[in-house]
Amino acid sequence: MSADAAQEVPLEVAADSTAAARSQVYALFAQALGFPQAETGAALENGELYQAIAQAAGTLPYRYTFIGPPLIDARDMGRVYTALFEAVTGKPQVSLLEQRHEGAPPEQQLWEELLRFYRYFGLDFSTGGARERPDHLLVELEFMHYLSFLEAGAGDGHPGLRRGQQDFLERHLTRWLPALRVALVEAGDAAPYDVLVDALVRFVGADATYLGSLQAGPEPPL
Repeated sequence: MSADAAQEVPLEVAADSTAAARSQVYALFAQALGFPQAETGAALENGELYQAIAQAAGTLPYRYTFIGPPLIDARDMGRVYTALFEAVTGKPQVSLLEQRHEGAPPEQQLWEELLRFYRYFGLDFSTGGARERPDHLLVELEFMHYLSFLEAGAGDGHPGLRRGQQDFLERHLTRWLPALRVALVEAGDAAPYDVLVDALVRFVGADATYLGSLQAGPEPPL
């Protein structure tokens, strides 16, 4: 399966699966943090996407509350997205690449580690079909969506998938997302992305704690 194919995997699993709920939240955050065009832009503009995240968050196996940002016109969001994240004048004001944030290992080391993660769980970047670099925020979120989706299909008998998710969160998303949140605050005029990334930081932190509790014992914290 290619990385892009994983981005398009439909979520058709049991509604009461805790892994399915987690997978859904990762997928929705990845959608919300992409460029706000077409259906995604409309769903952000009218708040439907925020409502979907809040609804999915309500089915998580731990306490997490999603509070969406104020509604903004999709064209204005597009202008903010471009000004913040796209390399208009050589490099973006705020990078969505892990490698660009404090504490990240050297680029080659980071890429080798990420590609090992992706290959181990069946994703192949060697064909060059991926739209983004392996350390891009959307790729890492879609990878977590993919792993939790696999867990939802495997049931409780696949602890390796949970360990993989916990390791990936601890080694990557929980380590560099706080720096992305700080960068957006310092950039100013970053709505709605400052609020969305703050919500994402809280979500991945809660998810990592939950997965860690499963490794330590059968009773997750409430």
